[in-house]
Amino acid sequence: MLSTPFTATLTLLALALLALAGHCFVFYPLSLRLFCRKAPKPALSPALAPRPSLAICLSAYNEEKVIVAKVERLLEVARAYGPATIHVYADAPSDRTVALLEPYADRIDLVVGKARAGKTYGMNLLVERSESELILFTDANVESDNGCAVELARPFADPTIGCVTAHLIYSNRRESPTSAIGALYWRLEEAIKRIESHTVGVIGVDGAMFMLRRSLYQPPPPHLIDDLYLSLRVLIAGARIHSADHVRVFERSAVGAVEEKQRKRRIACQAANVHRVLWPELRRMPWLQLYAYLSHRVMKWLTPFFLGAGALCLIAAVALAYGAAMATAVVAAGLAALLIGHSLEVRPFSALSSATLSLAGVAAGVLESLFTRRTYTVWDPALSIRAETLSLNHGKSGGPNAR
Repeated sequence: MLSTPFTATLTLLALALLALAGHCFVFYPLSLRLFCRKAPKPALSPALAPRPSLAICLSAYNEEKVIVAKVERLLEVARAYGPATIHVYADAPSDRTVALLEPYADRIDLVVGKARAGKTYGMNLLVERSESELILFTDANVESDNGCAVELARPFADPTIGCVTAHLIYSNRRESPTSAIGALYWRLEEAIKRIESHTVGVIGVDGAMFMLRRSLYQPPPPHLIDDLYLSLRVLIAGARIHSADHVRVFERSAVGAVEEKQRKRRIACQAANVHRVLWPELRRMPWLQLYAYLSHRVMKWLTPFFLGAGALCLIAAVALAYGAAMATAVVAAGLAALLIGHSLEVRPFSALSSATLSLAGVAAGVLESLFTRRTYTVWDPALSIRAETLSLNHGKSGGPNAR
């Protein structure tokens, strides 16, 4: 048995690594609340004022379960907004997506790809085909109120605002342990975005629904994911990203743990690719924004590595303090809990298992980006995220009085 000081050093190192793992979700938002001056609220245009022209862009692959309801809702969104056009790119779907879209060809700008080229390629093409001051990006499986575009456009009356994002809520958190973990994680993300919006500005957006000034649009390379790339470009340009927290949009979280692991792997790889490409410009941002970017958008993807290293240090400390047999018993108990959770879906072990698989997916995706340069230009969406139809029954989720 080694000396107690060495055991204490390992324990302190483990605690430091665990603190780094929690920085993005605990210490970073706390630091913004405690030490950052509140940013002035953006000047909103009057609700009935003339609105800037808008292009609504949607890239879809195999979306036969939701595409009709989505287009119907976008038509309502466009009518409520006024000067808006709808542009849909079908990325060579293998299901009935195109057949379901064709009856709308007289009301939307429909482009059908002959071969799969990916979401980003499709979005770039749609933006090229449109002429508008603002661009709204959304995903096929996202539910919204018909007033969402009206509310997202209002902060653009403030010339410092370059992008406005909606508040995403996962609607099926009670469906499985995996969807519950996914919904909890996203509630944390939205809470961080809300704090950022009131201080340094939101650091990057997700693709569920966001609006962008055309003047700030720089076409992403087709192999990079568009939402993160475009929103980080807004920051590089010196503009702010605002979270319209009252504009609620809804989508389903993945239900199966293995399915969610693969999804997290893809997203982490795509994010790491964007960070590598934009880092030479991002590192020149003002120090406060750079701190926010590193804390939220970089350290988040390093969480599984901090947790893994911290766990190894704790196990080593246990082995030194209590012997190898005790350390082996701790490892065996942890593995048994994961196995019970994954195989038997017994709570709370099932939640622990789902979270561990998601973190493993994140780690795999980051390593994939760094060492194999994989891009995920095209991918198949998780099946459980697509319900049979979009229910569109969340009431006034995008209205000005939504809470």
